[in-house]
Amino acid sequence: MAEQLAGIWIVDADANTLYANGAMAEILHTTTEEMAGKSSFAYLFPEDEPAAQRLFEGKKQGENGHFHFRLRRTDGSAVWVEVQGTPMRNTAGEFIGVVGTFSIRDRNGAE
Repeated sequence: MAEQLAGIWIVDADANTLYANGAMAEILHTTTEEMAGKSSFAYLFPEDEPAAQRLFEGKKQGENGHFHFRLRRTDGSAVWVEVQGTPMRNTAGEFIGVVGTFSIRDRNGAE
């Protein structure tokens, strides 16, 4: 059994990457430097973007969530991830972004 990666990805209110740990970069077959400042939507297949936009809008409304989602690695391959996303707010209660934890999940339940 392969080691389970625990990706952490923090994005701002516009879904641009503020922070990604090494495991998140490894999941996407990229580097943390390449991810810095890049839109999280850049790692989606075009057909998955509407669903991702709905999920992100839900985070703006304060929804916590646990879901499975498909991401597009830099080599064009798909990776299914299990995501726990939590909205972040500043002291005035304004939405400022999302922190997500990611682990690889294949459609069959195995890595």
